[in-house]
Amino acid sequence: MNTAVTTTAARSRALSALGIPLLGVLAAIQGSAPNIAATALVGASRGLDMVGGDQALAASMQTLAIAASVITTGLLADRIGRRRMLVIALLVAIAGQLLVAAAPSTIVYIAGQAVSGVGLGAVYAAAFAYIQVLAAPGRLPAAVATFAAVAGASSVVFTFAGGLLASADWRLAFVLVPVLSALSAVAVFALLPAVPPSLTEKRDVWGQLLLTAGMVVFLYGVSQLATSLTDPLTWGVMAIGAILLAGFVWSQTRVAHPFFPVGLFRRPLFLAALCAGFVFNFSVAASFLQLTNLWQYVLGLAPSAVALWQLPITLTSIVGAILLGRLMTKGMSDQTSLLLGGLLSAVGFVAAALARESDSPLAFVPAGILIALGVTAAALPYGTLILSEAPAEFYGPVTSSRTTFGQLFYSLGTALSTVVVTQLTVHGIVGRLNAGMTESEVAAALKSVGTYAKDGVRPDPVVFDAAVAAYRDGFGILMISIAVISVVVGIVGSRLIARGRRAGVPAE
Repeated sequence: MNTAVTTTAARSRALSALGIPLLGVLAAIQGSAPNIAATALVGASRGLDMVGGDQALAASMQTLAIAASVITTGLLADRIGRRRMLVIALLVAIAGQLLVAAAPSTIVYIAGQAVSGVGLGAVYAAAFAYIQVLAAPGRLPAAVATFAAVAGASSVVFTFAGGLLASADWRLAFVLVPVLSALSAVAVFALLPAVPPSLTEKRDVWGQLLLTAGMVVFLYGVSQLATSLTDPLTWGVMAIGAILLAGFVWSQTRVAHPFFPVGLFRRPLFLAALCAGFVFNFSVAASFLQLTNLWQYVLGLAPSAVALWQLPITLTSIVGAILLGRLMTKGMSDQTSLLLGGLLSAVGFVAAALARESDSPLAFVPAGILIALGVTAAALPYGTLILSEAPAEFYGPVTSSRTTFGQLFYSLGTALSTVVVTQLTVHGIVGRLNAGMTESEVAAALKSVGTYAKDGVRPDPVVFDAAVAAYRDGFGILMISIAVISVVVGIVGSRLIARGRRAGVPAE
């Protein structure tokens, strides 16, 4: 009998040891899918004759679908069981990606991306929620770190493989996720324990509809900020989205069976988790996009060269997740990790601003490494605090909300950083050219700069030099601004953690 018990316990530990990395792989499938889609979008646009508006919608549809549906699918996981939800989500992702791969028209392509977003969002959310199930007592930070490290490493491999397939044929790129999902579905049954349903009562449906509509409308408005900061239609769309989201919050305080505990927004530790999520997602979005743009537009690097220069930064985040996870397991608090994340990110952004005049990508790598360490330090309390704050009766929706907030903060980082750099660059070009050109010549110069950004055709050397100088200055101002934001949000988050601990909330 003792031998049988020992064998069973050993098998359980072995499955848990393999289960956490599997969850990381599942997260990487979701994380790499938008990257693969972005790589294949040029080929898909040409193959399906997409116009500008359709191309923008095709690029953002998967993200919109994830943000709109993930809390509802988290609720469904509580109702039908998390392992069953994972398998269903993988099957939905397979269907959506194959629909994209076979799309005969733009509308089918966009519909396939919407289906993919629903499935892949549910995959990530269910995988993240499983961490608490598999983590050994007292080792949640280490489990979250392993999850993040495996997800990061696997995402690099999957994205690279998808890029190779896209270079052969854009349709082939959308076969990779179905293959990975099918293999993962088998592994889910083999390695993850069944989690029984925890929800039987009905939950508010109208609130879910308000949340879905609000997230889609608001995020669509945010995505349009990158095109114009002053367009009344953009702000009108965002206002409608905000009203719908306010309606969702109001509804959850009035119904008998809410599906999301909005009272969490008054809890210091949950608010601290959102601060950590902001530092992580906003900083990743802004730094990744703007470093990539500077390397391509200003330094003239090819996309393949940009990918190589990004490798040290990516590897740093993977190694950093493991090391920081061990430190948290040995006693480093969520408060320290979040504060460290804000400070390291800020130092990295300042270093990027100082390097803006360099003509070598190597000068920006130390800044990228510091930012990677900072956002990784913020990501760990983001995960552990969300998991620890999720009430048992709302476990699925609350743990899934991590993905919703992540998409929101990431979209804000992408859109706002683009607006700031673009506006500062335009202002800088005009200021530099006004002294020697007429108003019409300045307008023509700005148009030629826009053509360069789109098609790579260099404008007149005088105009190009002015544009490069203005872009560098705009990049520097943006980096300093984000550094200040990172420090402030990190400090606010760490103080919220201290407040929550003083209120008697036990440490994880």
